[in-house]
Amino acid sequence: MTRPRLARSAVACVFAMLVAMGCGGCGRRGALEPPPDPTAATTDANGQPKPQPQRRHVPIVPPKQPFILDPLV
Repeated sequence: MTRPRLARSAVACVFAMLVAMGCGGCGRRGALEPPPDPTAATTDANGQPKPQPQRRHVPIVPPKQPFILDPLV
């Protein structure tokens, strides 16, 4: 490669990395918010704790049809 061509590809590479870092930094600025505490009881307008709904555990049913990548497993 000649000198100008090498410099042009280096500039293009640096530009692509800057664009990637700029896109990777998108979002809200500041510290991350912690997830809500799952043990904290939610309260209604009167200050009384709301009853927590019981979750139903539904079993996962695998599909009957084969997948194209099954032989690899």
